[in-house]
Amino acid sequence: MIRYARLAAAVLPLFGLGALWAMSDRTYHSGTDWEVPIEGCDPRDYLRGHYVEFRYDWPQLDFWATGPGPEALCIEGTAPRIARVTLNKADAACAHLLKADQSHVYGDSLGSGRLYIGQKRAEALQQQLQNRDQRGIVTIRQREDGSFTPISIRFRPLTPQEIAERDAPEGEAPLSPFDPLAPPAVMDK
Repeated sequence: MIRYARLAAAVLPLFGLGALWAMSDRTYHSGTDWEVPIEGCDPRDYLRGHYVEFRYDWPQLDFWATGPGPEALCIEGTAPRIARVTLNKADAACAHLLKADQSHVYGDSLGSGRLYIGQKRAEALQQQLQNRDQRGIVTIRQREDGSFTPISIRFRPLTPQEIAERDAPEGEAPLSPFDPLAPPAVMDK
């Protein structure tokens, strides 16, 4: 009898750990993936480990002009493409709601994020960040409860409109894509 009790004492914690792992894996892999443009990457912060630290550049929303970090954002579009992001009140209806995580390492999970990367990936990322003609895109996974997790990062070439905005003199608005002097726009697929 004592032999069975010892065996159970050894096996039950393993089953518990396995169940916890399965639940966290299921949570991580469930949800809707969205592609969010980013700015201000720092691929290797040696004090905090190998993380990419960035600020989200939410489409159609000047996030940093909204005052103190909002409690929630509403994503509009068809995953993974975001058409527009708006501020959301806790009681407003929204099909794709993102809620701020108050326990986020920087205090504002809707404004900034971080993603762990390995040393080899950090070196390649450093080279990509030095190319001013690329745009960083982070894929986030949004869950039904409004929480989200950054899961990957990639880069794409800047569109002609983005190049015009980047190169416009300070205080001067870039040419509208409908302006006859503007370069032709290229639609991103």
